[in-house]
Amino acid sequence: MKRSNQVVVITGGIASGKSTAGKILRENGYKVVESDIIVHQLYNKDSEIYEKLIKEFGEEIAGEKAINRKTLGKIVFKDKEKLRKLNDIVHKYVVEELIRKSIDSDYNIVFLDIPLMIEEREKLKDYGLFYDEIWLIKAKEEIRINRIRKRDNLSLRESKKIINNQMKDSEKEKYADRVIENNGNTEELVRNINSILTNFKIEKDLE
Repeated sequence: MKRSNQVVVITGGIASGKSTAGKILRENGYKVVESDIIVHQLYNKDSEIYEKLIKEFGEEIAGEKAINRKTLGKIVFKDKEKLRKLNDIVHKYVVEELIRKSIDSDYNIVFLDIPLMIEEREKLKDYGLFYDEIWLIKAKEEIRINRIRKRDNLSLRESKKIINNQMKDSEKEKYADRVIENNGNTEELVRNINSILTNFKIEKDLE
């Protein structure tokens, strides 16, 4: 597939700071495509996978106009098998849209926010996803737990269970081209991202 731009995947576990990283990249003038937004669109009642999801996960996830993502999330994040089934249903559709948005872009670098890039890398490649690098956003477990509890109003036990059902950052690092720490405030994350962007540009200019 012919293309002239660079494609970088941003990934990381829940509450690692991917959305904040994406916002920082946009403020730097980069194009960021979020797979979660594509999924959100697929969850609309008029989409072709709406009924598939209802059939698989039950009427309790049905909303007035779209799938109730919060209810669905509570179901799948506590059960690895159900999470796998959800991914099997939606990933092919998401990848097709990510590819389209990457090819149609006039930007020299396009960032794709894909939370489960590393966990599902082989399957996503089979669906045709292309990329040049994977950038992992990571944070200490206790920090992520506090973020989840504050953001989603969950108990300590519930928050820990969600994180424990995901791949460990130490394993993800084996597949990441660059690792971005996000244990501090937003200003620190900005500095970390800008530092990598500077080096990334230099390396690409030399190629």
